[in-house]
Amino acid sequence: MKPVNLSQICFLTLMWVSAQTFSQGISFRQDDWQNVLVQAKAQNKLIFVDIYTTWCRPCKEMDKKTFSEASVGDKFNNKFINYKIDAEKGFGITLARRYNVTSYPTCLFVDATENLVYKQEGYLGSTDLLKEADLVLTNQSDSKPIYVLEKQYNDGKRDPDFLYEFIAKRSRYNLDNMTLVEEYVKALTPIQQSSDKTLRLVVNNGFKIDGKAFELLLKYREKAEGLFEGGDEKVNQAFSTSINEFFYQAIETKNKVLFEKALQANLKALPNTADRVNDKNKLAFYLAIKDVNKYVEAAENYLDQYVMFVQIESIRKQDLWEYDKMMQAYRLGIKDSTGTGAPLYNNIKKHGRFTMARLTANELHDVVKTFYEQVDTPTKLEKAIPWIQRAIELVENPDYYHSYAQLMLKLGDKQKALDIEQKAYELALKEKIDTQKFTSALEKMK
Repeated sequence: MKPVNLSQICFLTLMWVSAQTFSQGISFRQDDWQNVLVQAKAQNKLIFVDIYTTWCRPCKEMDKKTFSEASVGDKFNNKFINYKIDAEKGFGITLARRYNVTSYPTCLFVDATENLVYKQEGYLGSTDLLKEADLVLTNQSDSKPIYVLEKQYNDGKRDPDFLYEFIAKRSRYNLDNMTLVEEYVKALTPIQQSSDKTLRLVVNNGFKIDGKAFELLLKYREKAEGLFEGGDEKVNQAFSTSINEFFYQAIETKNKVLFEKALQANLKALPNTADRVNDKNKLAFYLAIKDVNKYVEAAENYLDQYVMFVQIESIRKQDLWEYDKMMQAYRLGIKDSTGTGAPLYNNIKKHGRFTMARLTANELHDVVKTFYEQVDTPTKLEKAIPWIQRAIELVENPDYYHSYAQLMLKLGDKQKALDIEQKAYELALKEKIDTQKFTSALEKMK
C-alpha cells in the first residue's frame, strides 16, 4: 500500500470536517445572484434567501440555533438553493429594496425568474422554519401561485370571485387579509354579504374594526355563530383578534384616534369583557404616549377595580381548582402513562398551584415598577405601596421586593428600602438566582 503523507491526512481530515459541517445545517451558497438564479432554474428549485444585517441579534440567533440544525440542513440543502446576503451591503441593498424588506431577519422563497413565492419576517425556530418550508413546497406545484394573484391584484383586479380566491390563497400562508376582506365585502350585493360563504370568510380571516365587515358580523352575529361548532366562542375570538390587532397598532404608533376606535369597537362587539380589557389597554397606551397623569389615574382605576378587589383567598381557591383540573389527566395516566408528558407534568406540579397568583402579582408589579421609574409626586407614589405588598403576599419574588425597596427609596425612607432590599437579596440566594442586581442596589443605598 502506498503510504499516506501528513499533508494528505490533513486534507482528508479537513474534507471530513467540511462534510460533517454540511450535514449539520444549511449550506448557503457564496455566489453572484445571477448564478444562483441559473442554478435554481437548472435544478428546478426555489431559492431560499436569508436577508440579515450584522447588527441584528435575532439574525445571529437563527444562524446559531436554526440554520445549524441537522433536520433543517437536510431539508433545505435537498429542496432549495440557499443564499444569504447582508441587506446593508452591495447587492443586498438592491435585493432588500426589491422585495420590500424592512425588518430582520427576513426569509424569502423566490423562484428562478425572481418572483416572490413567500416571505416570512422575524425569528423562526427550526420547527417553525421546517413548517414554512413544507407549506411552500406543498404549494409550489399550484397552477396559480400566490405571486400570480398578487400581480393581478396590483394590476387592479377586484371582482369578488378573484378576491375570494386571493384571500383563500393568502390564508394558507397565514398572511394578513383584513384589507382584502373589507374590499371583498364591499364588492358584494346585500344578499351576498349575508351569505354563509361571506360570514365564514369574515370570521376566518379577520377584518378592520371601522369597516363594513365589522358591522356585517355584528348584524348577522347569530347566523355566523350557527356556522361553526362552538360558534359563539369562534365569533367572539374573531372579534377579539381583530380588535386586539388595532389596539396593538394604536399603542405602537401612539395613535389616539385609532385607540379610541378600538375602545368603541370592543364595547360594541364584546360588552361582557370590554370594560376590563379597555381599562388595561389604557395603561399601555398612556405609558406609550408618556402621559404620566393619565397613566396614574388609569392604573388606580384598573388595579382597584379588577385586581385588588379580588380577595387573596379567592385567588388561591381558583388556582387549586385549575390545578386539579390540569392534573386530572396526568393522575389518570392519560397524558403521562408513556412518559411523553413528563416535562409538562413536572412543570404543572411545580408551578400549577400558583398560576393565577403569579399572573395577578405580575400585573401589580408591572404597574409598581412604572410608578417608581416615572412618577415623582409622593402622594401618587404612596398609592403603589398596597399594590406591591399584595404582589408579595401572593408570591414571594426577589424582583417584587426590589421594586418595593426602590419605591420606598424614592419616597425618602432609606432605612426601610435597605431592609426590603436585603430581603430581596436573601430570597435570591435561597432560590439560587443571580444576586448582582440586589447587591448593586444595596451598595448604592449604603
